[in-house]
Amino acid sequence: MFFIILTILFSVFLLIVFKLFQKYTVNTFVAIVINYITAVITGILFLNTNYNFNTVFNSNWLAMCVPLGFLFVSIFYLISQTAQRISISTASIANKMSVAMPVLFSVIFLNQHLSFLKIMGIGLALVAVYFATKTPKIQKTNTNLLWLPIAVFIGSGLIDISINATNAYYIKSPNDSALFSITTFLTAFCIGSLVIMYQLFISKQQTVTTIFKLKNIVGGIVLGIPNYFSIYFMFKALDANVLSSAQLFPIFNLSNVVLSAIVAWLMFKEKLSTVNIIGIALAVLSIVLISY
Repeated sequence: MFFIILTILFSVFLLIVFKLFQKYTVNTFVAIVINYITAVITGILFLNTNYNFNTVFNSNWLAMCVPLGFLFVSIFYLISQTAQRISISTASIANKMSVAMPVLFSVIFLNQHLSFLKIMGIGLALVAVYFATKTPKIQKTNTNLLWLPIAVFIGSGLIDISINATNAYYIKSPNDSALFSITTFLTAFCIGSLVIMYQLFISKQQTVTTIFKLKNIVGGIVLGIPNYFSIYFMFKALDANVLSSAQLFPIFNLSNVVLSAIVAWLMFKEKLSTVNIIGIALAVLSIVLISY
């Protein structure tokens, strides 16, 4: 349970950092790329053994790092685009309701059993996420942009499935999970760096000055350290076998919704509507049912 709590706390801290990016006009994509190399360095410093490239290249999980690294970069970017071009609530709903995908994966491919109460809790979780993130503002959405939340939904679900599958089939030790996390972050950094170089030298969308602003670098460092530990402790929580992965992923996502809403209310004075409060209450109830 300790690792579950740490995973949730670090994940919520990431949301706080993203909120501060908006306040201090940090270039989100640049900070995301810097965050990945920061996560790599953090992982290597806390690794119990040396980062051995031969071990990585001979591992069974290496093939998972490239697609997952690509998903890390692209889904982070698509979430920001959804929030900016449609709404923050739409981005949040699309991201968190993807929890249905790893749950179905756990039941179908990992043969994990769900009781009637747990199924009720997962169904209630989807309703809770919608209510907890719903905003009263009504706005017309350009139908040409609907692919954005759909892509966020699918991509976020694929990230959770990839982590779940890797842990179930390929991760054999704590060092494996640490090496896998470091290598995935390194892959994400390389992919993100290629995008920045394209923007810098080909499309001319960026300049060296705008990329290497101090606030972008600091933002990436502040984001990268908790980002590494959010993934690392997720593997620890899965390995602990206190709850099945079909239970853990809904709890992770619901707890993020609840705590981020409370933090936004306390730190950033964001208002909670009656519908949001109902959603938070339903989320707590669904966590109890899923954990039962």
